[in-house]
Amino acid sequence: MKRLRNSVIKWLVVALICLLLGFLLGKFKQDILQEKLTVMTLDLQTMKVRNARLATDLSRLQVTSVSDQQTIKSLIQGHKQLQDELAIVNNKLFFYQGVISPELETVGVKVHSFQMTQHGQSENWDYELVLMQSQKGRRLLKGNLDVSLSIFEGEKLKNIKLSDLSDSVESNFKFKYFQTIQGSFSLPAEITVDEVIVQLSVVGNRWYKAQNVEERYDWRVLTTEDIGDLSEFDSRINVENPVE
Repeated sequence: MKRLRNSVIKWLVVALICLLLGFLLGKFKQDILQEKLTVMTLDLQTMKVRNARLATDLSRLQVTSVSDQQTIKSLIQGHKQLQDELAIVNNKLFFYQGVISPELETVGVKVHSFQMTQHGQSENWDYELVLMQSQKGRRLLKGNLDVSLSIFEGEKLKNIKLSDLSDSVESNFKFKYFQTIQGSFSLPAEITVDEVIVQLSVVGNRWYKAQNVEERYDWRVLTTEDIGDLSEFDSRINVENPVE
């Protein structure tokens, strides 16, 4: 009987030890999970703070972007107004100079205007180029014409001729007073255009000096009709180089 009692007591002690070990192991695992939960909570709070900071920075950038766009629109509108006034003054100057001091006029070909229109949302473009010459010593004037596009190829600029995009592009001119040259071309959708370049070349003779004229038109300004984004007035860089 005594042996049985000792055996029962032994099993009870072993059971209590097992329970104690299980409790300690469970408490250890609980502490580990609690520590992980605390670390995850801190990380979550840090991420929320960073997210809020990024949202604030994004809002500031958006406000700055809107302000910059408004400033750009205002500058473009002012630029268009000045260009319109300059065009009016130039036309008056050209007229009065021809009447009062025709000897001051430069003899040769000039680009009077260049315009482009698009067919709806398609990639087809029509252009109209008006050439003229000064009133002084007008004679039949002829030369070569070259219209090209300055496009982005990666980060570099490359020129392609309109004659490579269409068969309806004229390559020469011949007139006494003025000439209107019209054409059309199709522009691939993946091409990003920077400028339109118009180049005129006149071979010298006994009445005219050899002449090279280049006009550059910003593509965005040239092809945009909405003044809210860009001016519809063509921004031009005139490089006229008479060759002796």
